Amino acid sequence: MPELPEVENTRRNLVRAGLPGCAISSAEITWANTVKKPSAAELAVGLKNRTIQDVRRRGKYLVFPLSGAGPANFIVHLGMTGRLLVQPQSQEPDPMTRHSFPLDDGRELRFVDGRKFGKLWLVDSPAEVLPAMSPEPFDDQFTVETLAESFAGKKAPVKALLLDQSIACGLGNLYADESLFLAGLHPERPASGLSIDEVARLRQSIIDALTAAYGVYDRARDQHWPDPPTALTTWSHPRDVKADCPNCGTKMTAIRVRARGTYFCANCQV
Repeated sequence: MPELPEVENTRRNLVRAGLPGCAISSAEITWANTVKKPSAAELAVGLKNRTIQDVRRRGKYLVFPLSGAGPANFIVHLGMTGRLLVQPQSQEPDPMTRHSFPLDDGRELRFVDGRKFGKLWLVDSPAEVLPAMSPEPFDDQFTVETLAESFAGKKAPVKALLLDQSIACGLGNLYADESLFLAGLHPERPASGLSIDEVARLRQSIIDALTAAYGVYDRARDQHWPDPPTALTTWSHPRDVKADCPNCGTKMTAIRVRARGTYFCANCQV
């Protein structure tokens, strides 16, 4: 599933492709269940001849402010396998393209979504769609104190709480594991039992994991433009029980935490 680095990579790809300033000429929706609000037909009408003013991201959601009359925000969630591409209308689309939005410059914004778990909204305000979320991990408001407060009194495994978007928005299974690996923390530790120094180490590891991932995608974008990859291995911990921990050489361990596959080093993460 696309997590914060993948969604941010998509945002940066769309900005580099020059999507802001383009007008949507029409909308071709082939899987109506993707559209959550309004109806698919109303969304198609509401997008017609609207100019995309910017490409923003909040957590795992992409927000496209629109010019003109009507609902002011087009919002996209990529789901499990979604990708947003800007391509010439003459280019053969990926067979898993579910929705196309022809632009006024001869290109199309295409939503490729093999598993059909993506979601689309056209609403007045992002607040109608976005769930409660913590500050972005790179925001000044994402502090050791706010993270510690989120953990206070909660005996749930720290891995499970990192997947709560109101605690660490944008993190998913992979980057939660990576952050805990970098911090040297066992994923099943009760969150309320972490010391303030451990919380500080975890906060910094979240930032470090995301920064490293951003760097991988930025370099790939420069190298492969105009067709950059959208799903890369950007983490340092092996997700294979046959693999050695890169720090100590111990074989990696696999468990399930709240039904989520979890990989960690039983020697380094305590």
